[in-house]
Amino acid sequence: MPDARWIWTPLDASDADAIHALILEIEEADDSANRTTRDEVDSYFLNSHVWRAQGAWAGQELLAFGLLRTPVANGGELPLTMSGGVAPSWRAHGLGRDLMERQLITARSLARELGMETASVQMYIDNSQFDLLDMADRLGFERESQYVQMRRSLAIPVGEPQISPYTRILKLTGEWVNDTRRAHNRVLADNLTYTKLGNEAWQARLRMMEEDWCLVAIDFFGDRPRLAGYLLSSRFASNTKEGTTNDAVYDEGYVEEVVVLPQWRGRHIASALLTAAMGRFRDAGLSYIGLDIAGEGSQRSSLITVFEHFDFEHVAETYIVTTTV
Repeated sequence: MPDARWIWTPLDASDADAIHALILEIEEADDSANRTTRDEVDSYFLNSHVWRAQGAWAGQELLAFGLLRTPVANGGELPLTMSGGVAPSWRAHGLGRDLMERQLITARSLARELGMETASVQMYIDNSQFDLLDMADRLGFERESQYVQMRRSLAIPVGEPQISPYTRILKLTGEWVNDTRRAHNRVLADNLTYTKLGNEAWQARLRMMEEDWCLVAIDFFGDRPRLAGYLLSSRFASNTKEGTTNDAVYDEGYVEEVVVLPQWRGRHIASALLTAAMGRFRDAGLSYIGLDIAGEGSQRSSLITVFEHFDFEHVAETYIVTTTV
């Protein structure tokens, strides 16, 4: 039986002000390491994704919102991403569970609309959100993986790694798109954080990146050039500057993927890609480079220690939980 204390309605781009205000209230109460900008809220409703949004209202006050999104090109290989939140003053009133249950019902409906017999649903939960983690466990979500978000100031000098004179770092162009997709599927196939992608899904992913900051490492030794590795980057608002929460300052280049194929590991390819990316970020007037380090279960990735030695700092830690509908 519906709870009479709140009323659920669909949400759309016209509700962005109310959604953003609610998110800021939640993030302030939770002392979140990252703060959501208004531009990010506007991006929830872009036509690059199929989305469903809903909100719980008491009069004109938005008490909770939920969002489900997936790229338009999703043919079943990508998960549905679930997000949302409840106003701090309305926690422990049953609204959070009501929201999660409604989100799962919406996910089943959206999956059917997209022609999927079953679909994976994923949610990102900060490791400090104990109550949400517990609720997700009780609703059938499993902790699939986790990642640590790290950040480095671009003002800190960085040395040039020594790589083979036959290897060049170049901008990712059309001739290397299929090779990078195959490398993604080959190298990341065993990493539960990622999904194998078809041509359309990979193209959709690339459209979400900053074109000039996506790089490839090409080995020109031999009779034909070969892909040794690649890096994908997007633009991000670090929110490290006071007063920028509402007026987004996109001052961080975010490394979404950095992959080195097995044959070229141990040759400083990843360092060369990251160094080249930092140069492009700096030339664009950015202040930071950020990236995520994936881990399994409670295991601390050795890569975290490596990046700490390169002056990266720990920002936040997040679980990825999943279920099937």
